[in-house]
Amino acid sequence: MQRKTKTTGLILGLLCLTSWYTLTNFVFVPEEEQPAFLSQKDNWAQNTLDSLTLRQKIGQFFMLAAYSNRDEAHLLELEKHVTENEVGGFIFFQGNRKDTKENIERLQAKSEIPLLIGMDAEWGASMRLKGVERLPYQMTLGAANDEDLTRREGEIIAEELRTLGIHINFAPVVDINSNPNNPVIGFRSFGEQATTVSKLGYAFATGMESAGVMSCLKHFPGHGDTDVDSHKGLPTITHSKDEIMLSDIMPFKYGFNKGLPSVMIAHLNIPALDPSGTPASLSKPIVTDLLKNQLNYKGLIFSDALNMKGVADFYGKTEVVVKAFKAGIDILLFPESVEDAMNAIEAEVKAGRISMEDVNERCLKILKAKQHYIPKNGPSATRITAIDKELVSRDIYKQALTLIKNEGDILPLKKIDEKVALVNIGTRSFQFTKRFKDYCKADEYTVYSGTEALEKFDKDAGYSTVFINIYATSMIGRTGYNFPIAWQDFTSALPDSVNVILSVYGNPYVIGEVKNLENIDAIVLAYENNPTVHDISAQLLFGALGYRGHLPVSVSDAYKAGIGIQTEGGLRLSFVLPEELGLDRLKLREIDKVVENGIKEGAYPGSQVVVAKDGKVFYQKSFGHHTYAAKTKVEDDHIYDLASITKIASSTLGLMGLESQGKFDLNEKLNTYIPEVTSVSAAYGNIVIREMMAHQAGLVAWIPFYTKTLEAGAWNPNYLSSIPKDGFETQVAEDLYISDTYTDSIYKKILNTSLGPKRYKYSDLGYYFVKKIIEKIGNAPLNNYMETNYYRAMGLPTMGYLPLAHHSKEIIVPTENDQIFRKQLIHGYVHDQGAAMLGGVGGHAGLFSNATDLAALMQMFLNGGEYAGQRFVSEEVVKKYTDCQFCPTNRRGAGFDKPVRDLNGGPTCNLVSLESFGHSGFTGTLSWADPFNGINYVFLSNRIYPDAENPKLVRMDIRTEIQRIIYEAVNAAEM
Repeated sequence: MQRKTKTTGLILGLLCLTSWYTLTNFVFVPEEEQPAFLSQKDNWAQNTLDSLTLRQKIGQFFMLAAYSNRDEAHLLELEKHVTENEVGGFIFFQGNRKDTKENIERLQAKSEIPLLIGMDAEWGASMRLKGVERLPYQMTLGAANDEDLTRREGEIIAEELRTLGIHINFAPVVDINSNPNNPVIGFRSFGEQATTVSKLGYAFATGMESAGVMSCLKHFPGHGDTDVDSHKGLPTITHSKDEIMLSDIMPFKYGFNKGLPSVMIAHLNIPALDPSGTPASLSKPIVTDLLKNQLNYKGLIFSDALNMKGVADFYGKTEVVVKAFKAGIDILLFPESVEDAMNAIEAEVKAGRISMEDVNERCLKILKAKQHYIPKNGPSATRITAIDKELVSRDIYKQALTLIKNEGDILPLKKIDEKVALVNIGTRSFQFTKRFKDYCKADEYTVYSGTEALEKFDKDAGYSTVFINIYATSMIGRTGYNFPIAWQDFTSALPDSVNVILSVYGNPYVIGEVKNLENIDAIVLAYENNPTVHDISAQLLFGALGYRGHLPVSVSDAYKAGIGIQTEGGLRLSFVLPEELGLDRLKLREIDKVVENGIKEGAYPGSQVVVAKDGKVFYQKSFGHHTYAAKTKVEDDHIYDLASITKIASSTLGLMGLESQGKFDLNEKLNTYIPEVTSVSAAYGNIVIREMMAHQAGLVAWIPFYTKTLEAGAWNPNYLSSIPKDGFETQVAEDLYISDTYTDSIYKKILNTSLGPKRYKYSDLGYYFVKKIIEKIGNAPLNNYMETNYYRAMGLPTMGYLPLAHHSKEIIVPTENDQIFRKQLIHGYVHDQGAAMLGGVGGHAGLFSNATDLAALMQMFLNGGEYAGQRFVSEEVVKKYTDCQFCPTNRRGAGFDKPVRDLNGGPTCNLVSLESFGHSGFTGTLSWADPFNGINYVFLSNRIYPDAENPKLVRMDIRTEIQRIIYEAVNAAEM
């Protein structure tokens, strides 16, 4: 029986050892690396040690708390500890950059031996200092699960600290956060999976080390599975020793074996490791026997702050310091009784209860760390900028945001052609709303609680989709994460027939508290609540980016760590910083100068410019005002009259779509499709549509149709009326209506105009016929056909005809003050007289849009006819229409303008490719796409305000000059 028991125990032991190896072998290296600081080539550390008295050596073990936001008395007290007690260093807390740097320099100047300066900066100096940009939390890094991004964040944080004079960052947290009720770790951990925490913890640490700042793994042997805050009490870890060794210690062991330089010991009661109840930070069995001897750790060992109640409530201020030192702690962090504690340790040494050999060994280790991490000439200038921080943050958030539910693959939202609501509950996000408007028009509700949402939300408005954003003001579990009250009441009240998309900006653990998620179709966990997250989140919802994140922690039984639904990106234009494409921001500011100079010189009162490279918008700006009165600033969502860009963004696109469906052929003649219109003129009926679209069908440039409606400069009542009435229901402008039969007169006038020779001559007239073709084949008015099949389907919220029917007048930019025909400021109505006389819907003019939506439409052409995950035009048809139709005698495409063949003059700068295409508009607009270079450029202005004769935009060559700057910037980035 005894032999059987031993055999069984041996088998179980082998199985346990095998399991341990299987779970952890990836974290071990063949040979343990020792911390680099221990290998010093010169003898400064040893020589310094040899020169110190016992008292001075003991001083090196102390690292005191320092606050840059306190008064002079506090600084004088710190200086006294430097000059009289000769302490080894300080850990800095609250303050700002300037004061912290100055205080560190002041204290360093007082010390004979360089001071070791530390800070808790887990997500950057902003954790302690005001006015500093914050980087993503470790939980977010865990969701991204990208070692390179994690390393980059660690490096940037270290650069930031190094320039302040800080040598050690008490980070990363490598606790495995397996307890959702943990009040102190939570979002500070990379997650609950040991492998992820191990890899990311090491990556974060190596990033810091590469920038010359010491990393510190904390809180050994693992603070993750606790429900007590060690700042307020002593938590107990109930794991068995095997569980601790197999899981909690894994990330520490991984870092130790890779040579990481320091570790912080937690204030934890761990019966499996020390049955006495002594906190780990004061426990010799844990610090010396386990960490130093069993795990063979040679690096620096820090206590957690010795003023924390996890130890302070059990021991006196002096005793707690002595016990920590005797347990094996090298550096005593935040002691409250410095002089008394030093005296007590000195007495222990002299009494032989602490060996002098131990003092010398540990002091030498500290001095070697100082020699390695403290620059001889003080801190150097920073090598990072706010842009560097923003770049890495954006990359992390792109990888981290996690889609955990996606019923019916509702996300990314592709076709947006029904009524949508956006409900923001909690702190308002202007950046989310701004970016959301780039993709979708919605009724917006901004409220502070679920109760308020229930009161204000119009449940009878017929919404098909409701986006709900829940914003928290805290990540800390003990505060309840500060999510808005009663938000779940609102989500639960929405009917099952509505598509509900919920985005949570804050701690993901809140999902575990939700009682009912059945009526929510998609759930996005964004982890944090800041403008950068909001920007990225909006782009993900609409497929500009794809979801890549995975839950780093289990938030409920249904949503466990590791889950994350992946989606396709690149479906729509995305928005990036110039630096994400390697572009020089300073170079792009030349665009600002050109545009602003145009405003200054009176070329236009305001404008929008949008530029994208390979589907990524790197420049999106609005300038000036709607008018020279400077009352209404131009914003990104404001709408301009596109004028002749209508030719490609409406008429040509409509024909391309019909040809892709086999319903139209560019090589046919007009009488093939609209004989009822052209039958009165054989010459017009025989016009080949390809020739007409390339402006070489012999049509005259334009016809002033409006002149017949005037008599002695006044409105002829036979044709115009100031009120709508029978026979006068076609609106031309505000309080102006034209005879409903006048459309027939327009076509009759065209058909009675003789055709000229077939050579290139730009003309609007062909597009009157294109309008008729699309309406006949599409069986709908042109505006309805285009909006249904293209603009709404693509999710272009501002693009369309008759803007006053869809938008408030306040966001529509006025054009000419027309005193000849309409006798008024043209505001919300098409400027072109012919299109106006057709009721505002022309094939050649009448389309309105902002620059961003127009860029999206042009991107569809660049994508070969695809956008938002849908195909609108076949790739072959896109190429057919955008190619030069009759080169070399005519540069034009079918509908599209093209560069002049020698690139000298014309609508473009000389840097574009001959494959490029686009169009300009009389109102001061240009849209141009270059498939060879991947460049998509849109310029919108109302240069005809208040006078259509204003020539300055063209004379100053503003649109072309901007294009030149764009190409120079892109070319420089690609060199």
